[in-house]
Amino acid sequence: MTLEFQNELGDIRTVNAQQRSKTVPTNPLKTGDLAPFFSLSGAPNDWRASVFGQKLSGGETSLLDLVNERPLVVSFYCPCWGRYARPYLESLIRLNQSLLAVDAELVVFSNESPSILARQVGSLDFRVAYDAESSVAQRFGVYSEDYPVWERVSGISEEAFTPALYVIGQDRRIAYHFLDENFDRTLDSEAISSVIDNLNPVHHATY
Repeated sequence: MTLEFQNELGDIRTVNAQQRSKTVPTNPLKTGDLAPFFSLSGAPNDWRASVFGQKLSGGETSLLDLVNERPLVVSFYCPCWGRYARPYLESLIRLNQSLLAVDAELVVFSNESPSILARQVGSLDFRVAYDAESSVAQRFGVYSEDYPVWERVSGISEEAFTPALYVIGQDRRIAYHFLDENFDRTLDSEAISSVIDNLNPVHHATY
């Protein structure tokens, strides 16, 4: 496509503009899929996320380390979700209390650094990791530059993740998933705890 622009001096400039490629929807991971590898590096209240091939400094732990200890719950959070953001965060705070009772760990990836989040919402009792390049969110299929949330959900004007939560077992398989692509659902803590209870052999031991 050829476009012509005229500046304030009357000069005409011709620009060849490429047509924007057709938007391709994201393909979020679902129950039964294999969770993508990621690592966390840093210290409490200052975790940073990376995927395979990215180097981090400081004490590092990986997805494999985490699921080897106990069932893992991964979620994504963006403070730029507007009115949806605070209720979702509060649901994660409540969920974390339930997870402690069934010996599971919650890790939340955010597009905001933990230090800034702490100033906005206060300290949190679960691990929050800064997904600075959205690399982990892309691996889970809940973020895409080609299919941005702000193009399909009113009230959001920034780059954002799709609200999502995954329960991951020791085999790295996703045992439960929650996706809220229309920003109109809530987490089901009982269902999540039930899935974790089935994953955790401690709760099935015979005394």
